[in-house]
Amino acid sequence: MNINDVAKAAGVSRGSVSNYLNNKNVSDQMKSKIETAIKELNYVPNSSARDLRSKESKFVVFIIPTVWSPFFSELTYYIQNELNSFGYKMILCISDSDFDKEKEYIELAESQKAAGIISISYSQMNDFVKPGMPLVSIEKEPTGRFSMVSADNYEGGKLAAQKLIEKGAENLIYIGERVVYSDAMLSRKSGFIDYCSRNHVPYEIVEVASIKDYENVKKDISSFLETNYSRLIEGKIGCFTSTDDYGYLLLQASNLLKISIPENIQIVGFDGGKRTINEKPVISSIRQPVDLMARESVQLLIKLINKEVSEISRIYLPISFYEGETTL
Repeated sequence: MNINDVAKAAGVSRGSVSNYLNNKNVSDQMKSKIETAIKELNYVPNSSARDLRSKESKFVVFIIPTVWSPFFSELTYYIQNELNSFGYKMILCISDSDFDKEKEYIELAESQKAAGIISISYSQMNDFVKPGMPLVSIEKEPTGRFSMVSADNYEGGKLAAQKLIEKGAENLIYIGERVVYSDAMLSRKSGFIDYCSRNHVPYEIVEVASIKDYENVKKDISSFLETNYSRLIEGKIGCFTSTDDYGYLLLQASNLLKISIPENIQIVGFDGGKRTINEKPVISSIRQPVDLMARESVQLLIKLINKEVSEISRIYLPISFYEGETTL
């Protein structure tokens, strides 16, 4: 019998039960539900475990949207390695970009007295983190209350356009999500547009479904290729996709329509994540410095935990171009 059983019986989160057991504020209604569940289950709290948690924690909660992406997988690997070097262990929490899950993981971190949080969230998750909790966000931090580490997404968009032009493309296309919640994605798009505008390069924007809506993304990209087939196989086209995921879908759809990559269309993605240490990805890409992002995030968090810094930081790290098989 543990607090998970109590939480299920009471119909509340695990964090709420932990808050109640640790004499933290919970609503009267929630308190009544928890007390009823404890009585019905004859649950006896483990005071020794609570005493252990009250000591200095060596656990850090890492919240990410998914592991089904080379970038997130690679980042997780480096975050864990870096935490280990400081004597901390990682609790990995996968949110599926679900705001309610993110809030529950925050409750978990706070109730279990985690040393700190590192997160990648494209929601308003940080609004629900208490000011005293050491937290470092990666890519997005809209509240102004916490520190952030990010690749320079704006420069990445500029570099993508520049490389496509250098490799002979005369007309550029940006392919990205129709409804954008990510500051990083907006910065990539803005960098691309600004480079094209300043250098008088013809460009267009193609908006598609969210990558989470996989089948509709495939349909949107295929529809664009079919509608513009003639000019795509005749023109010197360069495509910048907001992520590698969109780049791979564009490559697959082009192959099905016998559009030659990179002879007819050149593709540059964004992320440059690797599934294995020695992998050489097919897509040419703007690579984020994944290992450096992990190192800076962890080292900044450790300083916050140890109260060595108090000011809010904004750290932007340099990107680079990875030459794959989708550019000339």
